[in-house]
Amino acid sequence: MKFFITLFLLSFTGEIALPYLFPTIRILGFLPLLVFALSRLSLPKALSWSMFAGLIVDLYAFGPPLGFFALNYTLTSLILYRYRKFFSEEKLFSFTLYAAIISITSTLIHFFLYAIIDIHLKLSLFTLATDLICMPIVDGLYTLVWALLPLMLYNYLTEPSRLLFYKKKLGTFIHELSRITR
Repeated sequence: MKFFITLFLLSFTGEIALPYLFPTIRILGFLPLLVFALSRLSLPKALSWSMFAGLIVDLYAFGPPLGFFALNYTLTSLILYRYRKFFSEEKLFSFTLYAAIISITSTLIHFFLYAIIDIHLKLSLFTLATDLICMPIVDGLYTLVWALLPLMLYNYLTEPSRLLFYKKKLGTFIHELSRITR
């Protein structure tokens, strides 16, 4: 649970901060949370995290009605949950590809839900290319850089043998420092 709260805070920070850093790129900020929820949790828990992330997006999104993104993320999770066994967390490319597939599916559901609530979109070849090819690649890279690599680095640095090594080095450093200052 602690892991998912940390991941939620990372994703929430990405959802809030990235539109200010890159205003022309629309990134699915909660994508890392969705990817890890789908790969690690049972279906009911993954759906509840997806709905929660969607409701957070719904609270500050303009335009679509309340529940639009919650329904989008929940349907995306429901559709792609069964494919989680093909994508391993340890393989960076595989996990990034899973994030891109979730992004593509979410975008397609987004278009479908807009049609249901009668919001007309002007779809052109350029729009489809950017939303179905470029955006999922950027979302996959975002998941890799913003969540997967920092969490792997944290796991690497907090490994018990590494902690003992750092503690020993710190003790040697303090001993040498005290010897110099005498």
